[in-house]
Amino acid sequence: TPEEAAALAEEQHERMLEEKARKWQSLQSKRYGDKRKFGYVEAQKEDLPSEHLRKIIKDHGDMTSKKFRHDKRVYLGALKYVPHAVFKLLENMPMPWEQVRNVQVLYHITGAITFVNEVPKCIEPVFIAQWGTMWIMMRREKRDRRHFRRMRFPPFDDEEPPLDY
Repeated sequence: TPEEAAALAEEQHERMLEEKARKWQSLQSKRYGDKRKFGYVEAQKEDLPSEHLRKIIKDHGDMTSKKFRHDKRVYLGALKYVPHAVFKLLENMPMPWEQVRNVQVLYHITGAITFVNEVPKCIEPVFIAQWGTMWIMMRREKRDRRHFRRMRFPPFDDEEPPLDY
Protein backbone atom coordinates (compact mmCIF):
# COMPACT_ATOMS: atom_id res chain seq x y z
CA THR A 1 0.00 0.00 0.00
CA PRO A 2 1.12 3.59 -0.54
CA GLU A 3 1.07 4.39 3.21
CA GLU A 4 3.43 1.49 4.01
CA ALA A 5 5.74 2.49 1.16
CA ALA A 6 5.82 6.08 2.41
CA ALA A 7 6.52 4.90 5.98
CA LEU A 8 9.31 2.62 4.71
CA ALA A 9 10.85 5.45 2.67
CA GLU A 10 10.62 7.74 5.70
CA GLU A 11 12.34 5.12 7.87
CA GLN A 12 15.13 4.65 5.32
CA HIS A 13 15.56 8.41 5.14
CA GLU A 14 15.82 8.57 8.96
CA ARG A 15 18.44 5.79 9.00
CA MET A 16 20.43 7.52 6.27
CA LEU A 17 20.37 10.82 8.20
CA GLU A 18 21.47 9.07 11.41
CA GLU A 19 24.34 7.41 9.53
CA LYS A 20 25.38 10.77 8.05
CA ALA A 21 25.23 12.37 11.49
CA ARG A 22 27.34 9.58 12.98
CA LYS A 23 29.96 9.90 10.22
CA TRP A 24 30.04 13.67 10.60
CA GLN A 25 30.41 13.38 14.37
CA SER A 26 33.30 10.92 14.11
CA LEU A 27 35.01 13.08 11.47
CA GLN A 28 34.71 16.18 13.65
CA SER A 29 35.95 14.38 16.75
CA LYS A 30 38.99 13.20 14.80
CA ARG A 31 39.52 16.65 13.38
CA TYR A 32 39.10 18.71 16.55
CA GLY A 33 39.78 16.17 19.30
CA ASP A 34 42.80 16.32 21.60
CA LYS A 35 44.26 13.03 20.43
CA ARG A 36 46.38 13.33 17.32
CA LYS A 37 48.04 10.80 15.03
CA PHE A 38 50.74 8.57 16.47
CA GLY A 39 49.50 9.14 20.01
CA TYR A 40 50.86 12.69 20.22
CA VAL A 41 48.74 15.08 22.25
CA GLU A 42 49.50 18.77 21.84
CA ALA A 43 50.04 20.36 25.24
CA GLN A 44 47.74 23.16 26.33
CA LYS A 45 49.64 26.44 26.42
CA GLU A 46 49.81 28.09 29.80
CA ASP A 47 48.81 31.72 30.15
CA LEU A 48 51.78 33.97 30.73
CA PRO A 49 51.64 36.69 33.37
CA SER A 50 50.73 40.19 32.24
CA GLU A 51 54.24 41.40 33.16
CA HIS A 52 55.56 39.36 30.21
CA LEU A 53 53.52 41.39 27.72
CA ARG A 54 54.37 44.64 29.50
CA LYS A 55 58.08 43.83 29.17
CA ILE A 56 57.75 43.07 25.43
CA ILE A 57 55.95 46.37 24.84
CA LYS A 58 58.44 48.30 26.96
CA ASP A 59 61.43 46.71 25.18
CA HIS A 60 59.96 47.47 21.76
CA GLY A 61 59.02 51.04 22.60
CA ASP A 62 61.99 52.47 20.72
CA MET A 63 62.28 50.76 17.34
CA THR A 64 65.31 52.78 16.22
CA SER A 65 67.70 50.25 17.74
CA LYS A 66 69.56 47.99 15.29
CA LYS A 67 68.31 45.03 17.31
CA PHE A 68 64.83 45.47 15.79
CA ARG A 69 65.73 46.08 12.15
CA HIS A 70 64.57 42.58 11.16
CA ASP A 71 61.23 43.02 12.96
CA LYS A 72 60.14 45.93 10.78
CA ARG A 73 58.63 43.56 8.25
CA VAL A 74 56.60 41.89 10.99
CA TYR A 75 55.32 45.26 12.15
CA LEU A 76 54.30 46.23 8.63
CA GLY A 77 52.51 42.90 8.20
CA ALA A 78 50.67 43.42 11.48
CA LEU A 79 49.22 46.74 10.31
CA LYS A 80 46.44 45.04 8.36
CA TYR A 81 45.14 43.49 11.60
CA VAL A 82 45.02 46.77 13.53
CA PRO A 83 41.32 47.46 12.73
CA HIS A 84 40.34 44.07 14.14
CA ALA A 85 42.51 44.65 17.22
CA VAL A 86 40.82 48.01 17.81
CA PHE A 87 37.40 46.41 17.31
CA LYS A 88 38.17 43.72 19.91
CA LEU A 89 39.45 46.39 22.28
CA LEU A 90 36.29 48.48 21.95
CA GLU A 91 34.10 45.39 22.21
CA ASN A 92 35.68 44.47 25.55
CA MET A 93 35.91 47.95 27.00
CA PRO A 94 34.75 47.97 30.64
CA MET A 95 31.22 49.22 31.08
CA PRO A 96 30.56 52.19 33.38
CA TRP A 97 29.21 49.87 36.09
CA GLU A 98 32.39 47.75 36.06
CA GLN A 99 35.40 48.88 38.07
CA VAL A 100 37.89 46.67 36.22
CA ARG A 101 37.65 44.14 33.40
CA ASN A 102 40.45 41.62 33.11
CA VAL A 103 40.61 39.91 29.73
CA GLN A 104 42.73 37.27 28.01
CA VAL A 105 45.00 38.60 25.30
CA LEU A 106 46.69 37.03 22.32
CA TYR A 107 49.90 38.69 21.20
CA HIS A 108 52.71 38.25 18.74
CA ILE A 109 56.06 37.38 20.29
CA THR A 110 57.60 40.59 18.91
CA GLY A 111 54.78 42.67 20.37
CA ALA A 112 53.78 43.73 16.85
CA ILE A 113 50.06 43.19 17.49
CA THR A 114 47.89 42.28 20.45
CA PHE A 115 44.29 41.10 20.38
CA VAL A 116 41.78 40.80 23.17
CA ASN A 117 40.93 37.11 23.04
CA GLU A 118 37.43 37.23 24.52
CA VAL A 119 33.86 37.78 23.42
CA PRO A 120 31.66 39.66 25.90
CA LYS A 121 28.67 37.58 26.91
CA CYS A 122 25.57 39.22 28.31
CA ILE A 123 21.93 38.68 27.41
CA GLU A 124 20.32 41.69 25.78
CA PRO A 125 17.59 42.50 28.35
CA VAL A 126 20.13 42.57 31.19
CA PHE A 127 22.52 44.71 29.13
CA ILE A 128 19.77 47.20 28.28
CA ALA A 129 18.64 47.33 31.92
CA GLN A 130 22.20 47.98 33.11
CA TRP A 131 22.67 50.77 30.58
CA GLY A 132 19.28 52.26 31.47
CA THR A 133 20.17 52.36 35.15
CA MET A 134 23.61 53.76 34.41
CA TRP A 135 22.18 56.44 32.14
CA ILE A 136 19.79 57.61 34.87
CA MET A 137 22.60 57.63 37.45
CA MET A 138 24.95 59.57 35.16
CA ARG A 139 22.22 62.08 34.32
CA ARG A 140 21.56 62.62 38.03
CA GLU A 141 25.29 62.93 38.71
CA LYS A 142 25.71 65.44 35.90
CA ARG A 143 22.78 67.48 37.18
CA ASP A 144 24.30 67.66 40.65
CA ARG A 145 27.83 68.20 39.21
CA ARG A 146 29.67 66.33 41.95
CA HIS A 147 32.21 64.50 39.81
CA PHE A 148 31.65 66.12 36.42
CA ARG A 149 33.76 69.11 35.51
CA ARG A 150 34.11 70.82 32.17
CA MET A 151 37.22 69.69 30.36
CA ARG A 152 39.90 72.16 29.36
CA PHE A 153 41.52 71.65 25.99
CA PRO A 154 44.16 70.60 25.15
CA PRO A 155 44.02 67.99 27.93
CA PHE A 156 47.81 67.46 27.90
CA ASP A 157 50.86 69.18 26.53
CA ASP A 158 52.26 67.91 23.22
CA GLU A 159 55.72 67.55 24.73
CA GLU A 160 54.46 65.26 27.48
CA PRO A 161 55.34 61.57 26.88
CA PRO A 162 52.48 59.05 26.95
CA LEU A 163 51.82 57.45 30.31
CA ASP A 164 53.22 53.98 30.86
CA TYR A 165 51.07 51.85 33.13
